[in-house]
Amino acid sequence: MSHPVICSICGKRFDRDLIQAVHTGARRYAHAKCDPNNKDFVPLVEKPEQDPDMAQLKDYITNKYGDKARWPLINKQIRDFVKKGYTISGIFKSLVWFYDVKGNKIEGSNGGIGIVDYCYQDAYNYYYNLFVIQSRNQNKDIPTIVSKEREIIIKPPKRPIKKRFFKFLDNDNDDEEVDNE
Repeated sequence: MSHPVICSICGKRFDRDLIQAVHTGARRYAHAKCDPNNKDFVPLVEKPEQDPDMAQLKDYITNKYGDKARWPLINKQIRDFVKKGYTISGIFKSLVWFYDVKGNKIEGSNGGIGIVDYCYQDAYNYYYNLFVIQSRNQNKDIPTIVSKEREIIIKPPKRPIKKRFFKFLDNDNDDEEVDNE
């Protein structure tokens, strides 16, 4: 008699009468080779290493937000942004641009990173312009012009004096009063 079951670890269907199985729970079985308590245990699917960009993004959020970070919301927002076509490094750079370069405060974020949707393109333009400028100046020799011996003093600009054409609240006796006698 055949007993088809689904492995509780790898999810593959097998017959527990034909292949050695391990009882893992109430009416649950697993391959003997999938059982972590087995000495010859070899995982069928190796866990991929964590993306370094994602690790960098999460470290930045942890350092910047501290206890105010709402991780379920942040993880959902990251998934939504990736579905829209944003990259993880782009999300990271958007946050760096918004908080560090522009100097904005975290208080209005409510523990999430929803601001990325509004500042992603501006951050992209900022970092793209930096890249273009660095690539143009990469092979150029820029001489040092200012020396330590010479001191340059710059005078503040003079403001023009505004002339007042009208005087308010002053009693001028320029007007002649007409007496009708």
